Amino acid sequence: MDFLLETHSGLRWLVLVALIAMVVIGLAKWSKDSSHHPALVSVSTILLDVQALLGIILLVVNGTWDDLFHPVVMLIAVGLFKIGKIRTEKVEEPTRGKRLTAVTILTLVVILLGIYL
Repeated sequence: MDFLLETHSGLRWLVLVALIAMVVIGLAKWSKDSSHHPALVSVSTILLDVQALLGIILLVVNGTWDDLFHPVVMLIAVGLFKIGKIRTEKVEEPTRGKRLTAVTILTLVVILLGIYL
């Protein structure tokens, strides 16, 4: 179990870096008619999914059901990102990039709240 916990803890930094990169690129392209790089969006989504899966496995295996704040907030963040990503796919540029940036910022804030509260 230590391996899963260490992987989950280390992967957190990759998730944060990927989301911060999305925010920086999104803000840099805010006034232009372009969106995020599709590969970065895909990598961020995969990292977030793997992180959530590892967290769920740790929750079930360890059976720590007394403090559910962190897992619930993290699942809300993943759901928020997924729904936001899906809803932005149907929007034209430059609105798509702006909405995805806003969703990413909101997701990042929720994740940071879940980590540090």
